[in-house]
Amino acid sequence: MGIEQVRRDAIEKYGPAPTTPAEALAHVLAIYADDADDREVINATSNIYGPGVRTGLTMGDLRALAKLLP
Repeated sequence: MGIEQVRRDAIEKYGPAPTTPAEALAHVLAIYADDADDREVINATSNIYGPGVRTGLTMGDLRALAKLLP
């Protein structure tokens, strides 16, 4: 499958490229719709607050934030 076919398939499945932060969030959530809520997608720190303690955002966090948007 060529890159143009991949492009067409992605646009068909996910729509046009996002142009706003809200659209970008919706796009990410659509792409990763099957991922578990505890999947970390942005890591802010690791082991700063103690061994094994990480901070950041998970898919569940992004889903919750999306629900807060109008």
